[in-house]
Amino acid sequence: MSRDPLEDFFAHERDEVRELPAGEERWEAMLAESRRPRRHGAVVWLGAAAAAAVVAASVVVGTGNGPGLQSASDAPSTTTTASATTTGPLPTVTVTRTVQPGPPATDKATTTTPPPTRSTPAAGSLAVPVGFGLASMTNAGGGRLFALGSAVCPSGECTAVVGSDDNGRTWSTRASFTDLTTRGPLVTPAGPRQLVGVRFASAEVGYVFGTEVRRTTDGGRSWTSVDVGGRTVLSLETDGSRVWMATAGTCRHTGTASTPRGCSDLQVRTGAVTSTTTSTVPLPAAAPVVENAWISLDGPDAYLNATAADPQQPVRAIRVSGTPTTLPVPEGCDPEQGLTLAATANTRGTLVGVCPSSDAPDSRYTVVTSTDRGATWRLRPAPGLGTPTAAGVWLTATDAQHLVAVRQALPASTGEVPSPTTMLATSTGGAAWKAVAPGGATDTAWAGAAGGGLVYAFSGGGSYWQSNDAGSTFETVPLRR
Repeated sequence: MSRDPLEDFFAHERDEVRELPAGEERWEAMLAESRRPRRHGAVVWLGAAAAAAVVAASVVVGTGNGPGLQSASDAPSTTTTASATTTGPLPTVTVTRTVQPGPPATDKATTTTPPPTRSTPAAGSLAVPVGFGLASMTNAGGGRLFALGSAVCPSGECTAVVGSDDNGRTWSTRASFTDLTTRGPLVTPAGPRQLVGVRFASAEVGYVFGTEVRRTTDGGRSWTSVDVGGRTVLSLETDGSRVWMATAGTCRHTGTASTPRGCSDLQVRTGAVTSTTTSTVPLPAAAPVVENAWISLDGPDAYLNATAADPQQPVRAIRVSGTPTTLPVPEGCDPEQGLTLAATANTRGTLVGVCPSSDAPDSRYTVVTSTDRGATWRLRPAPGLGTPTAAGVWLTATDAQHLVAVRQALPASTGEVPSPTTMLATSTGGAAWKAVAPGGATDTAWAGAAGGGLVYAFSGGGSYWQSNDAGSTFETVPLRR
């Protein structure tokens, strides 16, 4: 008797069925997947009281028509399967596997390395969480992007890390922290278990930071606490080899005569990306209390920026790599104040900065440029940046001529977000500026250059803006695809 082809097909499919363990985490993953928008394909989940089985089948995932990073060849030919992470309270962590951090760093640690947090790989790629509010993003190279934000997870409010392996065309959840909160990019972290940023040194090694710092070596599936001496990390940057942090002993959003508002005891810490330990960088004299502080990187060169809290104004920038050195205030800048600077994404050794003008510090900014790591400066009055304010100007640049500035966008230790912000761009080194309002948006929280003509910007929510022409024009990129 001949065999029935239809019966053979179903017999083969039954043989391909595999059983997966039941549990709360499996149920949460099923719920999250059920909320995912359906595009060109779907994953079918079958649930039961004691077990869940997934029918193995090919799934076509729509990639959309998102922007490229610098060239279409950077994008991988297939979509990488993502994983979700559920992180429990640190005191009750159960370690299920060993993280291999690589060779030990040369830094001397202040305390012993804590154990890695528990992580649970998920079956299949999970969508970006419901209500994701973008607070920080980073480009790890090779078309891999990561973002941090507040979200609503199946178990309630959480902080999530989402990632893209194809230059932002598609995004998926890589980790969720139910024990951490995220305020956003324009407020300094002052409460326990608050995150303000994410940075990745590579596709696998990355950090989240704030009043806690955690590190991953597997693209976000598991996270290990980083020793920062119990300090609050205001900013973290990496060149792929080392990590640099601007830290404070404590930050307060309210103050008294004896305990002023702001971030006190400013300190820089550094460490190898292969280690969970960091060491202190000795600093020249710094302001006792700052409104905010952040690191700018020019290859392996690291610079510390800060603004004083009372009165709020720029202070002198410090090169903290090598022998720490306070940079001289450029001629044309108010000598009673300093400047804030940024490295150009495309030209090593070229720095750009903004400061209140020496001849009119209350009414005009000056843009300064150095091509020799800050030894000498060229100045250019910048009336187009408007009147200096306490919330200052956030500056980023692809090169010495193409700059993007966001007015009122320096993080505040008041606990309140400065408003409104305005994003401006120049292709003349600061001589002339034009307002940029992607999608008609009036507020921008952050902008950052990432090489070539690529500039990212966002104001929060579930999308960001991308420019491929050094900030002249932007397009909107949604995080949920």
